[in-house]
Amino acid sequence: MKNCIAAILCLLVVASASAREKKRDLGRLSGSIETSWGVYVDDPALSTPLTQRYGTNTYVNLGYTIKGFRAGLQYDIYEPQMLGYDSELKGNGLKGFYAGWADSKWDVTLGTFYGQFGSGMLFRAFEQRDMGINTSVLGASVRWNPLPWLTATVMGGLPRRYMEMFNPSAVYGADFELSLLEPFVPDTDAVLMLGGSWLLRDDRTQGRVDTAPRTVNSFSGRLAFSKGCFSFDGEYVHKGRSYGLDPRLEQFAFVRPGQALLLNMDIALPVFSASIVWRSIENMSMWQDDSHTTSVNLNYLPSLTKQHKYALFQLYPHEVHDFGGETGGSIDMAGSIPVGGNPRRPLRYSVNASVFWDMEYGPDGYRFMGTGGGLLWAEAYLELEKKWGPDWKTVVAAGWQRKPEVSRLGYGEMMMNTVSAAADVLWQISSRYSLRMEVQHAWSDFVDDQGWMMGMIEFGIAPGFMFYVSDMLNYRTNALSNTHYYDAGVSYAWKFLRASVSYGRHRAGETCSGGICRYVPEYTGVNARLSIIL
Repeated sequence: MKNCIAAILCLLVVASASAREKKRDLGRLSGSIETSWGVYVDDPALSTPLTQRYGTNTYVNLGYTIKGFRAGLQYDIYEPQMLGYDSELKGNGLKGFYAGWADSKWDVTLGTFYGQFGSGMLFRAFEQRDMGINTSVLGASVRWNPLPWLTATVMGGLPRRYMEMFNPSAVYGADFELSLLEPFVPDTDAVLMLGGSWLLRDDRTQGRVDTAPRTVNSFSGRLAFSKGCFSFDGEYVHKGRSYGLDPRLEQFAFVRPGQALLLNMDIALPVFSASIVWRSIENMSMWQDDSHTTSVNLNYLPSLTKQHKYALFQLYPHEVHDFGGETGGSIDMAGSIPVGGNPRRPLRYSVNASVFWDMEYGPDGYRFMGTGGGLLWAEAYLELEKKWGPDWKTVVAAGWQRKPEVSRLGYGEMMMNTVSAAADVLWQISSRYSLRMEVQHAWSDFVDDQGWMMGMIEFGIAPGFMFYVSDMLNYRTNALSNTHYYDAGVSYAWKFLRASVSYGRHRAGETCSGGICRYVPEYTGVNARLSIIL
């Protein structure tokens, strides 16, 4: 593996030199390497036994473009995977390769490609490295844009499943998008878009569940309107009869169709903005195949709750019930109020509320858009930000969450309430130095843990260095002892280079990004990351 990385780094140097070639149009050779390492040590303060000493997730990309032509490669290395990533992410190999051509009307890709139909509830092939997700498709994708107001896409191939070169289960699809106003009222600032998609999954894997249909046909329709400060869009998805699992049911395996409805509305004014989203999903796990107990989805169903920046506000995140069904939504509002006499330094606020219910199950199956299955999640959040001058800024935040949670100490499941608060102060000492201090607290009636506190200090040295130290303490708990989860690190950024290293003790729990979560066990050790983009 060391020889492989050395060879790749040499190619990146060649890529940089080629990119500087100015005399002739030889195209552009580009490249990147992103590598993360974890080194784990024994810690008697933790109850979880250490299962590995180190791990690495490394991704290397090479690309070449000239005029309308493009080509690229991606090499993935998990030797072994870092803690918290799926155990099927292991080994190394060339997992991405493509060639494509595009002009004003056509875009053709052969090899591995990513793509999305509509909101992604029907189909999305994407990569999210911090979650260990890569669902690229090996095949062909063709996008045709014959008119400024019409776009059509067809694609087909084999989706990637972890480190398998590609799943024998095939996927085929088509999508179109039509601007209804542009052909008739070209000068209007209003936009009315109509779209539709079709997807066929053909499961050719050996060992497929006997009762599971080999092919699943699904489709969706969507409509979007925007004018000035207002926009609205909606999408409906129907999934054909497919195999599904619900561990809460006596007959937990079933074969039936699924469906989903998503509605969004946004208002954006100079001093106020609001966004409302509502979604109902029923049996919408769009599995690549029905042969594995840990299948990978062909679609994208993220949590629609707020993505928090403070650690104690995300101790117990909401996880989407795509195996059965859920209904709910969220509202976000943000704006500014002139406070303090200086209109250039108003009080900025953001408010969020969200609620999701389990979809009830009856003799005829799940009740679509139903809310009678019990509360899954409720949250309210307020954040206030104020600049007091060129050198000082403060942020205060408070939130409440309610959700069912299973005790890790064996007390069963209970409905828990958590109230969290945070205060954040930034002092711009000079044009080069900055200091940020943050304190957080969380109170809970959960039987396992009732009290958390956290503090962090960050010191920045422009243009590239950032140092930090933090400590999170579970000070009221029914566990055997209170535990400090300390962490300290430094990061550096310069042009094409990003690097960071830290050492600390990390609690067990869900880590989330973009509405998707993965479980990470508790551990103590070093984390290092290096990213080079040329």
